[in-house]
Amino acid sequence: MRITHWICVLVTLGMLKMAQAYEVKYGKTVVTVDGVEEAQWDDLKVMLMDQLTLNGTGVAGEPLADDLAFFVRQHFIRAGWPEAQVTWKMEAGGIRLTAVPGKAVRVGTVTLKGETPLPEEELKKYLLKPTLEREDVDKKLPQWVEADMQQGAGLVQRRLRAEGYLNAETLLLPALNTGADMRRDLTLEIKPGPKFVFGHAEITGSPPELEKQMQAQMTEAQGTPFNEARVQQIQQRLETICAESGWLYATTAAEYTLGKSGGSVDVLFRVLPGERVRIARVTTHPGFSRGATRVLLAKFKPLTGQIYEATEADFLFKRTLDTGMFALLDTKVLPENGNMAAGNLRITGEQTKPIALGFEVGFDTFLGGQMGVTYKNTNWRDTGNTLAAELSYSVAGPVGFVSVTNPAVFNSQHAATLRLALEQFNRFEYDRIGTALGLDVARRVNQALSYSIFVGTSANSVNSKILTLKETGPASYSLMSLGANVMYDRRDSPVLPKKGWYLSGRIESATDILGSGVSFLRTDLRGAWYRPITKKFRFAAGAELATIQGAPAEKIPIDSRVFNGGPNSVRSFGQRRLGPVTPGGTPLGGTSALFASAEFSYEIMPNFEFAFFGDIGSLARGNNATPLSYSSDFRQAIGAGLRYHLPFGPIRIDYGHNPSRRAGESSGFLHVTVGFAF
Repeated sequence: MRITHWICVLVTLGMLKMAQAYEVKYGKTVVTVDGVEEAQWDDLKVMLMDQLTLNGTGVAGEPLADDLAFFVRQHFIRAGWPEAQVTWKMEAGGIRLTAVPGKAVRVGTVTLKGETPLPEEELKKYLLKPTLEREDVDKKLPQWVEADMQQGAGLVQRRLRAEGYLNAETLLLPALNTGADMRRDLTLEIKPGPKFVFGHAEITGSPPELEKQMQAQMTEAQGTPFNEARVQQIQQRLETICAESGWLYATTAAEYTLGKSGGSVDVLFRVLPGERVRIARVTTHPGFSRGATRVLLAKFKPLTGQIYEATEADFLFKRTLDTGMFALLDTKVLPENGNMAAGNLRITGEQTKPIALGFEVGFDTFLGGQMGVTYKNTNWRDTGNTLAAELSYSVAGPVGFVSVTNPAVFNSQHAATLRLALEQFNRFEYDRIGTALGLDVARRVNQALSYSIFVGTSANSVNSKILTLKETGPASYSLMSLGANVMYDRRDSPVLPKKGWYLSGRIESATDILGSGVSFLRTDLRGAWYRPITKKFRFAAGAELATIQGAPAEKIPIDSRVFNGGPNSVRSFGQRRLGPVTPGGTPLGGTSALFASAEFSYEIMPNFEFAFFGDIGSLARGNNATPLSYSSDFRQAIGAGLRYHLPFGPIRIDYGHNPSRRAGESSGFLHVTVGFAF
């Protein structure tokens, strides 16, 4: 009984859907239509409105009602319902049409008649494409719609002409009567005609600086199918090549003659480059704030007085967006006072909302659960500077900072960040409290090269009831640091790289300023290479070298030492745990570390990868102040992991197995973190 009840309900709902009435009104005439589904109504409404418009604003009568019923029936027949019936009746204030579509006609056998220079299956797909793209279509038995069949025949013709058959014709032959199974066979006659291909292509009038690049376009086209669309594409590409190098108003023309029997078509492309544009000044839309205007003028300042180059303009465009001040930017070069050779780089766009408040919750295998709150103002006091603050808490303790970033110091390409940070770290058998103040001045020289110079000071205290001073280093120390970073990055993406490479280096000199005797020089060198093997299968390799010179390990504060092990080094060990560890589990670090890794990854589904890897690395203590001696005690990891790609980097889960396990060591380690390993 329950099943019967639900069937009755479903049938009733279906009837209600079919019985839904739609209305269209023009002047004093109201037409109500029954028996039409929602998907059919939009086209019917347009047709009815056209007929009512032709009728004018007069009173609706029986002739109009009969005409409307006829047109609605014809609409259903063309859409694949040959048995459709439409009745009408006059009502107070209007006309009511009732449609009974009947059974739909389906596409039967598809036949191509005549010569088919392209694979038949490909041409059939083009022929049925409009029908198969309909909403809720039956892919195996698509509905016969006359307009779709005609459109599909046109697509087949366009496809043939794109392949050089410029005189190709297609004709949809009259369909046979529909049989008892409500299927109608489809026959398309094809007359391809002769084929045309690109012959010798020549360029005249191109700037000498661009001849080689433009000629490459000609070489690429030779022997390919000839068609007008391809000619126009080449013209547009030639104009783009000119515009990218400063000839912003370049035009092109093409000359060729088609033979009656097809064959090679020689083409002459004439380039009229016009004036080469030099940027005279940069202006901004008056809607930008004072701070935003300052940043924009400073960031695009290097273009002033220079020949316009698209690569340089795009680079500055991206660097400006990196400030976070702008949701949208657009640049356009306009003639300066009517002078076509002088350009006014006009910048328009939209600023982001300057103030953002966020809350963060996360987890990784070193710091455990984390939560925090962040604040950011990208246009603090309308200066164009960014004020940021963060307070977070994890198992290791609280961390907080406040920073101010000037993205255009003295209206230059340099950015400066002043940062005050407070941190408590009690992850192991000691508790460190530190306060740091630092200034970092950075510049992105070009797409690949960037550098920064930093200076800072910090005051720190280390307390432990278990560890000795030899293990922790000085209990209280204040450091003055000076150093630099440099990076050369040729990856296709800094957060989700698939190909390319990078090399980065860092050097830091640290000296105690309150007499604890701490003094050392630290250098870090890191690099990686990414190589796609197939579309889904990729290889990556990375390496790192970190060294401290000038003091033995026990004279260096424990958190200033170098470490190995963790999600970004040898993954068979926990964070910092490759090397000497106290009985209580505190990593003691050292003065030199080596690390290398190789990884293969395969994309299982979009944004989701499986990876397997091998790591090797070592850690040396350097218990004297002599030049570094690297440890030959290399440790290994072999393992596998999963990556889920997000816009800010992958969420990464890796398990590294320890193939040479020693006493007190685990057989491996599971890492959960964000970002690539190297």
